[in-house]
Amino acid sequence: MTPQHVGSLGILCSDRSGNPPFSEQHYCRRLSQAGAKYGLTVVVLCPRTIQLLHHQVNGYVYGDGGWKKVIVPIPDMFYDRCFHKQGKDKRILSKLLTLSKTQKQSLLWARGLPGKWQVYNKLKVNPTLVPYLPLTTYYSGPESLIRCLETYQGQVFLKPQAGSQGKLTLHVQIPPSKDRFMIRGRDHHNKELIQIFDTAPEALAWVHQFIHHRPFIIQPYLHLSNKQGHPFDIRVLMQKNGEGRWILTGMAVRQGQLGGVTSNLHGGGTARPVPPFLTREYGTALAEHIMTVLHKLSNDIPPILESYFGRLGELGIDYGIDPEGNVWLLEANSKPGRSSFDHIGEQSIAILATENPLRYARYLLLRQLRRVNS
Repeated sequence: MTPQHVGSLGILCSDRSGNPPFSEQHYCRRLSQAGAKYGLTVVVLCPRTIQLLHHQVNGYVYGDGGWKKVIVPIPDMFYDRCFHKQGKDKRILSKLLTLSKTQKQSLLWARGLPGKWQVYNKLKVNPTLVPYLPLTTYYSGPESLIRCLETYQGQVFLKPQAGSQGKLTLHVQIPPSKDRFMIRGRDHHNKELIQIFDTAPEALAWVHQFIHHRPFIIQPYLHLSNKQGHPFDIRVLMQKNGEGRWILTGMAVRQGQLGGVTSNLHGGGTARPVPPFLTREYGTALAEHIMTVLHKLSNDIPPILESYFGRLGELGIDYGIDPEGNVWLLEANSKPGRSSFDHIGEQSIAILATENPLRYARYLLLRQLRRVNS
């Protein structure tokens, strides 16, 4: 039995070259195919090609095995999946959201989180989270990097506060001999880079040019590799369900290349189921303890972040585990990917990860309808 149609969902996606001209096509296709199951019509909108025509907007819908251009009424709800919005894109999206509110009272599916530095400063206020947070410093120039290298035994990790997928991350190391600087990381194409410098001024100048006015944070370098030397982290996907409640949808180990700096799948990593991986690496008792900590933190973090940043709909929470089994909270992302669950072969979790946003959208739209009709 087909459920009652409750409205339309506009997915705001980052632009990219090609046809269709937007990112996350695989995810958008899944959402489009499952939309009718929840009484939703799904349309994809791209910032640079959006044209507002009275109460209508142009976008893309999926059907008959492909994407086609359409002009549709302004959607009842917007699900923002845009990354790294530039000035023009921000203005277009702001205009669209403002217009939709004034003309149709469209809903925003959820708010997004700000950069890593702002999130860290809110999380560290909570005493229960402090033991799991790597000390974090804002990069304010070469002097701040030198201070952190001196504080953290000659090894630090830098990452852009608005970055994702492991891009533009750097591991800066001064070997014990102090005769050179070694820098390893990923460039903006997510390709591995290695730089070696004989003097501190050369290394610091290179890092400063690499950062190029982008906001970066500095953390102590944590040894987060398995026994074979593969870097890894654990991605936990927290989502709101059809009743508006947070649930832990699934978790997966993301394992990077041997000797690599990051474990993100976009950097050539692979995914593994969590319990057997932890048992193999840490033994049964410690693995069970780690799982307990992961569940506790993952259930605590979403409402804490919502209390500071407003209503959220899903979070990808990334954890590192050091050789002693200590858990480190690495990042919370309000626009998480979910490809890890395709790779570990847990199809039911992969389906849930895709369809929970639709369930939550339906919940919000039905709640709005009840308010309007009451």
